[in-house]
Amino acid sequence: MPRRGDPQSGLARAGSAAGRDQPFRHALRLPVAHRCDPFAERQHGTPDGLQPRQRRVAVRGRITPLLLALVLLTTLPVGRALGPDVSARDVGRSVAWYPAVGGIIGLLLALVAALTATAPASVAGALLLIAWIGLTGGLHLDGLADATDGALAGHRNRDRTLAVMAEPTAGPMAVIGLVTILLTKYAGLVALVSAPAGAAVGSWFCVPLFARAAAAALMTSTAYRRRDGIARDQAAWRSAPRIWGAIAISLLLGMLLLGLWTALLLACLSGLTVWLWRGFWQARIGGYTGDVAGALIEIVEAGLLVALAWGSGWA
Repeated sequence: MPRRGDPQSGLARAGSAAGRDQPFRHALRLPVAHRCDPFAERQHGTPDGLQPRQRRVAVRGRITPLLLALVLLTTLPVGRALGPDVSARDVGRSVAWYPAVGGIIGLLLALVAALTATAPASVAGALLLIAWIGLTGGLHLDGLADATDGALAGHRNRDRTLAVMAEPTAGPMAVIGLVTILLTKYAGLVALVSAPAGAAVGSWFCVPLFARAAAAALMTSTAYRRRDGIARDQAAWRSAPRIWGAIAISLLLGMLLLGLWTALLLACLSGLTVWLWRGFWQARIGGYTGDVAGALIEIVEAGLLVALAWGSGWA
């Protein structure tokens, strides 16, 4: 099989991050640009001391964490919008935007669901799953494969587990894990597509939203266990208040779209999954890796799809 990388620490699209305060341009292969000199610009006497170009740079700097989250978690072509001096601090702050990225993925899935509304349920479910994988580039499936291999072939030894997860090949257990998750998600998608009109309207948005909120919760509450990679900078510069605030906003959005009790049920299911997954990897390696976080996203998504599909049947 092709070489697989750590979804958070390599992403197969970005290399290892630079030092904690160093520009991140090389790691993300950003276009080379020259940074504006604010002191030189102030000599022109504009009211706020900034020229139009600097204003654009300032605005872009504020949205850099969101753009980074999109670059790291999706295949959306937003990398060119990043500025020339992306730092490790920006990478750390991008974690708080993970739920927002999930919401964006959900909106795009809702669009695909609308376009396939007249197709047979099995066809619509397959197209939705393909679109879902395409939007993420199979990133989290890669993490699931690595985590499955590490969990089952690591022999409860931390160093051995980390080494297995870093290997470029996938073992039989990884393949079984991938097939299991994909079949589960497909079954959930088909059931939701077949549900009465309106039953799945908020599901497309909330499932990826809650899954990435779960990953953010794991990352802000658990130690990172590799010495390099992008996730190292995320762990070093993450902002817990911002992350928990983003998770709270995700829950509120879920309540608006799914109703109070459905959103609370999904939140409890997501929280329980995070707790169990975190405890398992705390015992194995004393923390998490990017593979562990990516696998959690896939597991939560599959679980929420099944819960929503089952609930729509009861309704």
